[in-house]
Amino acid sequence: MNDQDETKDAQPQNGARRRAETGKKSPYAVFDQPVALPGPPAAPGPAVFPVQEDTGADAVEQQPVHLQRTVPAPRPERSRDAAPRPERTRDAEPPVAAPEDAAVAAAAEGTAAGSSITLWGGIGSGKSTLLAALTRAVLDPQYGAWNVFPEDHVSKQYLNDLAHTFYRERVFPSATQEVQRPIQLTLVGDVSGTPYSTKGARRRWRRSGTVPPEVLEFRVTLRDMPGEAFDLRTDMGALLGPKLIADLADSRGMVYVLDAAREWRVNGENGPVDDDERQSADFFTEVLDGVATEVAIRKRRDGHRLPHSIAVCLAKFDDEEVFRFACETANVRLNPRTGQPEAIDAKQLFDDLCDRFPHGSLGEVRTQIERYFVPERVGYFVCSAVGFWVNPEHGFDFDNPSLVNPVENKVRFAAPPRPVNVMEPFLFLRGLSQRG
Repeated sequence: MNDQDETKDAQPQNGARRRAETGKKSPYAVFDQPVALPGPPAAPGPAVFPVQEDTGADAVEQQPVHLQRTVPAPRPERSRDAAPRPERTRDAEPPVAAPEDAAVAAAAEGTAAGSSITLWGGIGSGKSTLLAALTRAVLDPQYGAWNVFPEDHVSKQYLNDLAHTFYRERVFPSATQEVQRPIQLTLVGDVSGTPYSTKGARRRWRRSGTVPPEVLEFRVTLRDMPGEAFDLRTDMGALLGPKLIADLADSRGMVYVLDAAREWRVNGENGPVDDDERQSADFFTEVLDGVATEVAIRKRRDGHRLPHSIAVCLAKFDDEEVFRFACETANVRLNPRTGQPEAIDAKQLFDDLCDRFPHGSLGEVRTQIERYFVPERVGYFVCSAVGFWVNPEHGFDFDNPSLVNPVENKVRFAAPPRPVNVMEPFLFLRGLSQRG
């Protein structure tokens, strides 16, 4: 119908006026009904995705519902006293992933809310000490504003006991001797305005000038197992090995605590210095082979590798031998904010340790990691749960770096612990890393 036809239909004719006055119907009234004209089929409408659909065998077929076409009601006039409409801002647009986020995103796959992280490490590697340090490391403002929410009273009491021993009594927690109930907690933090913010590289103009909160939340399940359980050739390893391997296979993130100081005790010039001559690979290789077998049985392989992410923590950076070796390889710098030393390149320090002890087992551990894990899902960190001694007046002294003070066959800390890089492995498994 063209514009002329619309104009003619809009003007009543004389015949129509006479029929309206006499009450007679037009003989052509039957043609006033819409007639379906032949032609191409109408274009399909937008797809509708149901929220929930019953696909069972007894599902009842839904009859199509035909809705009558209605004329939309006129838009009500706005009053001058009405509240102003909210302005659309650019911040409402969905964020676009920055190129530097791509590699870190691989580590976050499967380690978001609801995923579990399993601690892994040999006997005396410092797993319990790392957990104790985590309870206070979250308070460091460089990570943002974080809180730890234990999900049951057992988890709360376990973490409180670790923190009290470590920070109040200033001694190392006792080594785990038995299987602990899984420690369940939720980490919630606002990383806006920090180097870990995913929006740091995409600053947008704001009228208010305030930075919106960037709250992240993820659930963590930690199982602190005795280090002896990771040696599958011991009685405890034979007993707990299947459960340990199942936990690692079920988890999506692993924090592998590598005792760097053990290499000097076992493979150093004066080693072995005690009766325990086991090396790092004795707590790693067979366990990882078991995890690979379990994953293959469940058909969860990621190609020729495991689907897990792993944070390799070179623990005990404050140990004298480890720290001196890092200094000799020019891999140490002072953090201008904390005044404590930190490693410049964690992966390089790990490689240097492998080369330092060619007859040790660190090279075997490195080969296994590169063999089983996707490179983008592997992070290396040099950690110290205790930290270093920093003189309040003179700062850090390379000749007197230790915070540990042996007194009468007891080891105490000269000051409250100041953890180094304890929070970073967990942030990495959540897909966060420092930017800039």
